[in-house]
Amino acid sequence: MIDEGIKTEMIKIAGHRVRFKEPLSRHTWMRIGGPADAFVEVQDENELRELVRLCRSGAIPFLPLGGGANLIVRDGGWRGVVVKLGGDHFTRTEIRGERVHAGAGVSLAALIDETIRHSLSGLECLAGIPGTVGGAVRMNAGAHGVAFGERVDAARVMDRHGRSRRLKQSAMGFSYRGCAAAMDGVVLSVELKLREGNRAEIEERCVRYRAERASVLPSEPSAGCVFKNPAEGRSAGELIEQLGFAGARSGGALVSERHANVIVNGGGATARDVLALMELITKRARDDRGIDLEPEVIVVGEEGTV
Repeated sequence: MIDEGIKTEMIKIAGHRVRFKEPLSRHTWMRIGGPADAFVEVQDENELRELVRLCRSGAIPFLPLGGGANLIVRDGGWRGVVVKLGGDHFTRTEIRGERVHAGAGVSLAALIDETIRHSLSGLECLAGIPGTVGGAVRMNAGAHGVAFGERVDAARVMDRHGRSRRLKQSAMGFSYRGCAAAMDGVVLSVELKLREGNRAEIEERCVRYRAERASVLPSEPSAGCVFKNPAEGRSAGELIEQLGFAGARSGGALVSERHANVIVNGGGATARDVLALMELITKRARDDRGIDLEPEVIVVGEEGTV
């Protein structure tokens, strides 16, 4: 729990942008998750630095939150501080030639739209992927053989001591659906190196990729693909369907029949429901096929009664 003195200091930092006992179901695409002890929206790096150092001084767990697209928060919520990057400082995009500077709070959709307007190619394959730029770095979001990290030239990251530094792409530690630097700190902004192209062709590709994504993914609230594709090169969705889980249900959560690697909130689902399905799928894949499925979604928080 956060003591009253720390709460007072948080309010000094961010004022009315501090909310206590904030339900995280309001901030995740799956619409599940218990409350955070404190939810703070910071508007610039100074506020973020003060908050990070305050949390460190009080040994308070600290969770950066992007768009909440690939996140499952357990039903007991988060015992600590959840921080959201807001304000113009974190949601600004600047383009000079083929170089793009984007704040971590910029939505990936808005970033792609801006690159279209400037006739810049390189992000089309990611069209339709939800979340923010910071989340795209953290998850190394990808589709159609292209990963966001491949387009990153450098990024600014704040560590858990409140120190900021600029890291080149080679020092970021990008991997399949992960980024070491983002796991250890808070992504502040990224610098992308794209290439000039034909605007009409770029826009056409984006429209096509968005349509393809919409055609295969369910419309119900979800956290996107639940498992990473196995190292063997197989599709996790195809494997889960072959194991007979398409349409399987636990409480209000069910495995989508449109895309078996997606678990949706069919109404009133809890994190416990989702995690129960994930456990069943993981066990069956290991027992029947000898395949260890690794979660792609990030699971945080504490167990709780619902």
